[in-house]
Amino acid sequence: MVQRSSSERERVVFSAENILKSVATDLSQIKQQDRLTFGDIAAVLGKSEDAAGKYCNGQAAMDVVTFARAKREWNGRFTGSLDRLCKDHSRAQYEPDRTSGSKVLKAALALSVALEDDDEISPDEVRQNRVAIEEAIEALQRQLDKLTPREVRA
Repeated sequence: MVQRSSSERERVVFSAENILKSVATDLSQIKQQDRLTFGDIAAVLGKSEDAAGKYCNGQAAMDVVTFARAKREWNGRFTGSLDRLCKDHSRAQYEPDRTSGSKVLKAALALSVALEDDDEISPDEVRQNRVAIEEAIEALQRQLDKLTPREVRA
């Protein structure tokens, strides 16, 4: 049996409704926080104000071009909830929090060593340390995943 911490969320069904809801939640929050109008959002997305409103209410699905425009403009603020929904929890293994710091420090050390010879990190050095870098990113993301959408943006 896999132990789960009290902060771990229950797995949410990966349904079309939940996908639309995830995008709508984050886009609505961006609208509110940045004091945008549907017209402002529409301009970024290259869509009508009506379409922007439907995206914010979870009533319409975006095409990939519109999604890419939003991701380019708002990055993780736009995709945070969807990213969490997309995680394949069945493959995720429980890992104690104490390992997160070690993974981040291991990647930091690898990058620091790469800087020693010429004050630059080359693409080859990134490739050589890719596993450590990706493990650090995942460890940090696990910590951020503990936050609710409101806490992530605070």
